[in-house]
Amino acid sequence: MRADRDESRLRTPARSSSALDRVEDTPWRRSPIPGVQVRPWAHVSRVPARHSLSVDVEDWPQSVLDGRLPVSDRFIAQTLRLAELIELRGARATFFMLGNITRKAPELARRLTQSGHEIQTHGYDHRRVDRMTPAEFRADLLRSQAVIEDVIGRKVSGYRAPRFSIHAGNPWALDVLAECGFRYDSSIFPMRLRGYGVAGWPQRAHQVRTSDGAELIEIPVACGRMLSAPMPLGGGGYLRVLPVFIVRRHLAVQEALGCPELVYCHPYETDAYGVSRAGRRVPWLTRVHQGAGRAGFLNKLDELLTRFRFAPIREVFGINES
Repeated sequence: MRADRDESRLRTPARSSSALDRVEDTPWRRSPIPGVQVRPWAHVSRVPARHSLSVDVEDWPQSVLDGRLPVSDRFIAQTLRLAELIELRGARATFFMLGNITRKAPELARRLTQSGHEIQTHGYDHRRVDRMTPAEFRADLLRSQAVIEDVIGRKVSGYRAPRFSIHAGNPWALDVLAECGFRYDSSIFPMRLRGYGVAGWPQRAHQVRTSDGAELIEIPVACGRMLSAPMPLGGGGYLRVLPVFIVRRHLAVQEALGCPELVYCHPYETDAYGVSRAGRRVPWLTRVHQGAGRAGFLNKLDELLTRFRFAPIREVFGINES
């Protein structure tokens, strides 16, 4: 089934020879992660879309409050609401789906695929990579990959770690991804924050090479700068609470420079009352952090979708499946 899948909707546009030459001529350099080298990824496709939008599909109580909880069906309506808005504005996105989410709602994954969205994996049940051994990560990765591929009938070759949990403390994860046939990763947050991120990591797409010689394409989410310091603005709570003009200005500047950015969000952020209706006690700090800005999130996203053109990661960044 996978071998016969329809490639027409996910075809990567032709890349310019000048872009290929720039990559081949650019030397590798050391990165902030020991043993990992990087060089710019210049294979950016010449498509009408100038930026990419990604969605981490999760069930909020299970992924945030308690990983032992069963997966509810609340995420289905939330994801459909988000997908309908994206499609209304003529855009498509990359949906990083958990394996347990895909098993719970296979019809949702098929519907997204049939609508022209890209489906990749977010792991099986939202376990942090830095809390797994290499063997556990490999098993989690292959399990989620198999579930999603069996449902959508297409190859899964992109990954985003739960909570951006690939960093300087577990560079082996990049080797595991390459060993499992993945082409790209979007797990390294390009600045250090509480619990995740890598200080000094490149803020644009780069090709990475590990100490074992494995190679991947790393696509970080958007970060801007304020007073010469990096500032997170490409998704999550930062996107929800920052004034939309700050994000809009950053995307416009990067578009003028010919540098595509990656924005991300979660379906549960469309649910203004999701935290208060969680059905269990939510710690005060979590309630504030997870609930802030939800009420106006869809309007903010709609403004970005109206002002800019978005497409899936593989199309915008010119990444082939193999």
